[in-house]
Amino acid sequence: MTAPFSSAGHEVHLAVTWINNQPALRGLLEEATRAEPQLDREKFRTGLTRSGRFFWPSRTEEGRATLVWELMQDIAKADAEDPEAGWRIASDYSTQRNIQDSWREFAEDILQPFFDFLSERVGAESSILHTLERYRTRIEWFDREELYSRFEADRPNGEEVYNLDLQRFLFLEGDHITHAKPRSASGEADLIGDLDGRDPLICDGKIFDGKSRSKSYLAKGVHQVIKYAHDYGQHTAYLVIYNITDKLLELPTDGTPGAWPPYTEISGVRVYFIHVRVLPPTTTASKAGKATRVTLTKENLTNPDAA
Repeated sequence: MTAPFSSAGHEVHLAVTWINNQPALRGLLEEATRAEPQLDREKFRTGLTRSGRFFWPSRTEEGRATLVWELMQDIAKADAEDPEAGWRIASDYSTQRNIQDSWREFAEDILQPFFDFLSERVGAESSILHTLERYRTRIEWFDREELYSRFEADRPNGEEVYNLDLQRFLFLEGDHITHAKPRSASGEADLIGDLDGRDPLICDGKIFDGKSRSKSYLAKGVHQVIKYAHDYGQHTAYLVIYNITDKLLELPTDGTPGAWPPYTEISGVRVYFIHVRVLPPTTTASKAGKATRVTLTKENLTNPDAA
């Protein structure tokens, strides 16, 4: 709002670039796109011009944030070829005669709700993906040795060691109420939260050991959470993968390559992969040598037996 109108597009470009470099914020926005799949984007864009009457076509804060985020990305992309693109959109939207006032009004009316949305979500830690990103960081940075010792002490139930830790973290850090292994038509889910609410949390944890619990085991885990999601009428699920090997696990994604978290969409359900390296390092990175890569493809996921 305080930037001169002449650099409006550049400022938006900087904001978009910064947000794209924040995994937690990208996770929040990925979640937001799932709230209103039928957003009328054309009506929103038409309303931004003087030829249309502006109103928010979205019915949720997530939907509104999605509309603004897509608009900001378009402004940032256009700025590279046309530095005036940013303030021209504001000029078309506003009735102010002064261009600077037009930009300020546009930023306050249209862009600010987007940043309010991000601030509220991060402050409340209400995003599942944001919470899971923090969970991954906590284990890899601080708790790998302690959890792995408990896993080694009871390998037959080792998966439960990690899942109970995840359940505790979801409750204490993200206030996501979960229930251990409730019964559903598909069997037993490790973590399904808020069953009495409108938005159950479908979250399962699976160990990857490169042996008995390898590609096919993860593929079956994907199909399990998809079945759980169908049981509870959900379109989003989360598979936390505990990698207890020194191998690098490459996961497929239907999203932008390299963006966190990767996800795939099968049978109307988007499954997010939260990869957690839980094997404590035995040597320094400089002495470890080149790691072996294990690639899980979408074909593996659609046919667990082939994996």
